[in-house]
Amino acid sequence: MAEALRDGTPPDRSAKSFNERPGVIFDDKPIRQQWGQTLTQLKSNYQKGDVATAIFRSAHPKNNLRTEDSFLKVQRFENGQWVDYLSDSDFDTTYTWQREGAAYSKAIIEWRISNDTPAGTYRLTHQGDWKSGWTRKIKPYSGASNSFTVQ
Repeated sequence: MAEALRDGTPPDRSAKSFNERPGVIFDDKPIRQQWGQTLTQLKSNYQKGDVATAIFRSAHPKNNLRTEDSFLKVQRFENGQWVDYLSDSDFDTTYTWQREGAAYSKAIIEWRISNDTPAGTYRLTHQGDWKSGWTRKIKPYSGASNSFTVQ
């Protein structure tokens, strides 16, 4: 390394891989729960300025980093259907992944309801991918909270 600094030529490390953390071995969940299941539901009503928080049964986010998608969506009910309103790229949302024990995970999804949010009916959704310990296959899942109103 000292020679490389002196000569101004970085060492060629392309043949050597470095992984900060090991890959996901497998994901698991309690037998009576489903992937994406809402573990902690929301209140039925919120005011502008409140924080809506839901907790979902999740899997390791490293299974699919969702670089062209999102781990969460805030959806608004419009004209008889759910329409995406915000995602995890928005300042007012937070996605937190937490490990529970050796293989269980949960996702905590928060939405800080801004003062310019239109009144209406909303829900929080979570999507991810879980890895089977038997087949090693990675499969997608999704879940949605109960709906709630913002006044």
